[in-house]
Amino acid sequence: MRLLHFMDAASVGRPTMELDLRTRRVVQVLGLSKRPLTIIAVGQRLGISPSTMTGLADRLEQQGYLARRPHASDRRATVLALTRKGSILFRRELDFYRRLIDQALAPLGERERKLILRALERLPAPESNGAEDQSAG
Repeated sequence: MRLLHFMDAASVGRPTMELDLRTRRVVQVLGLSKRPLTIIAVGQRLGISPSTMTGLADRLEQQGYLARRPHASDRRATVLALTRKGSILFRRELDFYRRLIDQALAPLGERERKLILRALERLPAPESNGAEDQSAG
């Protein structure tokens, strides 16, 4: 609980404060995937319905964070990709989380920090939640 409270208190300076939680998570999924994904795949990973995903994609596209493209082999599918602006925002968010982790673990000894970081690395990636992978290509 202390770690969560620490991270919550520090979140005031997060780069994605102008985004709501769901649009922030869309940016994170696309950034972590390192490749464009179909709108369906993003929605499945986040547990969001297709109609809600369409609205989130509309918002992020209007703000310049993502671009829609036709799928390479399925003309019915739409692919989402971070724009340059979206990629920069994702990298800033990633750096923000790294700083938070460093700050939260600073009071610990080197051995304890390594143990916690090793344990965190073993957590499953967000895309391994069992959702069918519908990447772009």
